[in-house]
Amino acid sequence: MKTKYIYTLFIMLSVALCLTSCLKGNDDEIDYSQYDDMAITSFAITAINKYTTTTTSSGKDTTTMATLTTGLPVFTIDHYKQQIYNRIPLSAGCDLKKVLASITSKNSGTIVLKSLISDSLFYYSSTDSIDFSQPREIRAYALNGSGFRAYTVTLNVEPENATTKQWERVADEENVPEALYQDFGIQRKIFDGDEGDTFRLSKDGFNTWTVELLGQGEDASLLPTDGIAWVSFPYSASINTDYELLVGSCENDEKACTVWRKIVEKDIPETAPRWVNIPMTFSQDYYLPKMGTLSLVYYNSNVYAIGDDGNIYKSRDGGLTWKITTDFTLPEELGSHHIKAATDEKGELYLRDLDNGQLWHLINLSEAQ
Repeated sequence: MKTKYIYTLFIMLSVALCLTSCLKGNDDEIDYSQYDDMAITSFAITAINKYTTTTTSSGKDTTTMATLTTGLPVFTIDHYKQQIYNRIPLSAGCDLKKVLASITSKNSGTIVLKSLISDSLFYYSSTDSIDFSQPREIRAYALNGSGFRAYTVTLNVEPENATTKQWERVADEENVPEALYQDFGIQRKIFDGDEGDTFRLSKDGFNTWTVELLGQGEDASLLPTDGIAWVSFPYSASINTDYELLVGSCENDEKACTVWRKIVEKDIPETAPRWVNIPMTFSQDYYLPKMGTLSLVYYNSNVYAIGDDGNIYKSRDGGLTWKITTDFTLPEELGSHHIKAATDEKGELYLRDLDNGQLWHLINLSEAQ
């Protein structure tokens, strides 16, 4: 739509508001003021397609597509510089040419997009895909047509070469994480201590145990008994804080894992963190299935569950929901999916085949070259 048509619309809106103002009675207290605000108040991606290419050891490439709707980065709006951008980049392989976005303006001012190739302007719609493959101008027009404020929207994304990953065999056991050879265990018996109900957790194959606190009113029967997995990672909502997840099978559910979470604030050591169960009702049918062997890993800034059903599950919301992902695949050469997964201190992912002892390392081909 050309610029002149948009200005025509604003003139019509202004006339309508003026007529309405003239018709109101002296005792009418309704405010029909014509807003002159010109500002984008929020910007968020609601859906974007991601393409992932994996390469087997035989050199075969496979490309898969997944539509991302949750766990997307938060956008910063700089009104002074009139810029909108994401500090945390989108995952490599995201298609910036077809993006669904939610954009709002102050006092419902009209939002329009400027063409990437001309001065033409188009009305924004939350149901129409937008091309953000290059920085793009978005305008917020005042409701009374007095003017507009233009913002430059830039979508930052990881380099494309980060999407190409390949599994390689590892011959030396000394070069893999110790966690590949350790199991998790829980003593579910309740100990009534000074700080409330507790249980005991082992992360190193039952050699050492830590006393863990349950949240007030939590049901200890929902603690996992088999297929137990645990992971800790930085909590993005708070600085110097960790988020821990504990999952596994329990007798209370025949198909889904029980999921527990704990938030550890390192700056407040005197505050004892407590485990809280995430109810199944929160999963919206996207639950983590029960499996005999299960691993949780924090890899590439995401939480994954890898088990013996051959799928890889990803949680973008702290363990509430789990969806099968194609961010990466398991080695085709695996004899079975009876495996254990772990990351090392650098955050690189390793697998151990529990049937034959084979070790695997997931590498970025761009880093290996």
